[in-house]
Amino acid sequence: MSKTGLDFSVGDHVVYPAHGVGQVQGIETQEVAGYSLEVYVITFDHEKMTLRVPTAKARTAGL
Repeated sequence: MSKTGLDFSVGDHVVYPAHGVGQVQGIETQEVAGYSLEVYVITFDHEKMTLRVPTAKARTAGL
């Protein structure tokens, strides 16, 4: 389980408040401003958009 208590897997459907229902396409590690972040990669087909949400912020983001 992740540090947030949320445990999404590739293929899971999630709801992001500002964009609606999306699908987890992957979990990646990215470096931002010298820090390593684990992020959920979420796609929203109806908006043709991809969003990356840090796993540590998933709960506060409303996932």
